[in-house]
Amino acid sequence: MIKKTLKRIGIAILVYVFLCLITPFNKVLRNRSIKNQINYLSNILDRGYDDEMQRRFPEGKLFSNALLALSTIEYCERNGKAHEKHAKIVDNCIIRIQTKRALGIFNPNIDPKYGMFYNGWSNYVYSSYIKSSLFNYSRIKDNVTEQKRIIESRLKSTQNDSLRILDTYSEANWPADNLIGIISLSDNTLKKEWTKTIFESAKHPSGLIHHSGTYDTIIRGSSSAMITFSLIKSGYDSINNYNKEFKTKFIDEYLGIQLVQEHEDGSSSMDADSGPVIFGYGASATIMNIKTQASLKDSKSKITWAAMNTIALPINIFKKKYYILKQEPMLDLFMLWGSTEL
Repeated sequence: MIKKTLKRIGIAILVYVFLCLITPFNKVLRNRSIKNQINYLSNILDRGYDDEMQRRFPEGKLFSNALLALSTIEYCERNGKAHEKHAKIVDNCIIRIQTKRALGIFNPNIDPKYGMFYNGWSNYVYSSYIKSSLFNYSRIKDNVTEQKRIIESRLKSTQNDSLRILDTYSEANWPADNLIGIISLSDNTLKKEWTKTIFESAKHPSGLIHHSGTYDTIIRGSSSAMITFSLIKSGYDSINNYNKEFKTKFIDEYLGIQLVQEHEDGSSSMDADSGPVIFGYGASATIMNIKTQASLKDSKSKITWAAMNTIALPINIFKKKYYILKQEPMLDLFMLWGSTEL
């Protein structure tokens, strides 16, 4: 009896692992994964969990809603699944992005108003939404269109006299925040000139863009993954060379799984940007890199996502999917955002 029970448990575990690993390679399983994650995450954010995210992470309320909105938009566009229920999810995310609670951490007295993290990510959501077929179902079209107009006018005005890397907080800037803002813009001339300004400010000998404005010679895996993704989406001409340098500096590959070092020296120090760092490999960097390499059609992105999907112990039942027993929703959001690119 005991042997039969153990055998059944062993078979169940093998089936579970097999399904986790093949999910990104099977369209039906991948779409089920995405739909159920969107359903779970939209439910918890609708119930106010983004306020808990704000307590746990810098800019957590804005960031969580932006990632869910972008994931929903991208899923609908890639699969032709646009529906009123999806537009409602994005509309609700945008409404929360605009609340006083979301704005509270950002300074209205710097230039640009509220800083580049707010302007960049919120306008990325607006511009992505407006360009999508899902926008036809939106209940807040005028609001979204007007907010996009306000932010683009604000950024153009700020960069009118002389181009520079714009602050996220008072006298503190991050190039990645600027690049997210750049990909959200409609003005191609400004996008190119602003990107050029960021490259000119970078002092690392590799040519990779630095992590923060305070230290223009220091590069990091997490920000480099996000920066490379932003350069892809902005249409940067030399993206293949840039990505090759990024891979050389930060990425190690094991059985097709791409692990990304957080620090150039391989150290394991951690902060809010890096997330957990184990043996020098950063969780945020590795998971963000899935999105980045998938944008360049690198087949290893699916292998890496499959590995992370399995390690994170997904529960995918009753039209809901979540990781690590609902303990780290930011992981869920980044895995979802990455999966829409696979």
